[in-house]
Amino acid sequence: MVDHSDMNSQHEIHPFAYQGGKDVTQRLEKVLNTKGNMGLASALGISKATISTWHQRNQTPFEIVVRVHLATGVSLKWILLGEGEMYESGKPSVESGKVELPYFELKNGDLIDNGKMFFDAKFLEGMPEAEHLMLVEHEGQKLFVDTSNKKVISGKYLVSFDGLSTVNELHRIPGDKVVSIFNGFERDIEIEKINVLGMVI
Repeated sequence: MVDHSDMNSQHEIHPFAYQGGKDVTQRLEKVLNTKGNMGLASALGISKATISTWHQRNQTPFEIVVRVHLATGVSLKWILLGEGEMYESGKPSVESGKVELPYFELKNGDLIDNGKMFFDAKFLEGMPEAEHLMLVEHEGQKLFVDTSNKKVISGKYLVSFDGLSTVNELHRIPGDKVVSIFNGFERDIEIEKINVLGMVI
């Protein structure tokens, strides 16, 4: 008769020395290509306060780590223990069904690079190819911008002029001009004086 208690004691699994706080969040930022607490919070759909709590208490956000692992294929050992390579295969998973888009925040006329944001490929069905999409956070809203559509006809566009970026409603009129509607005010502008970055969709 086999004594299973002896076998179990020989194969006891001890706890790992999981890392937490900034050690983990810095790795998450690297995986998701984000910058700072705001960029990471936006990419994960959580608050900045939650990340601050992880830092203050040196907590390990296990659910978030597993979520990012399933979405990207990143190594759990690398995120949680700081051991090995970021990706066991040497590169991100191409079968995760996730699409990364450039993510910007439009604030006070500046287009601030916040890294990348990941989306389920099915969520983006019917939209332009991912290589022509960018996500812009503006006045509390997240806007998808089609950077391949820079020909102004009628609609809302992301534009820059005089060194400032903004989202304006534009309508083309004769004479190579557009009518710009911003905060209820209309203004005729020569099309060559603005740089159209893309159309909001």
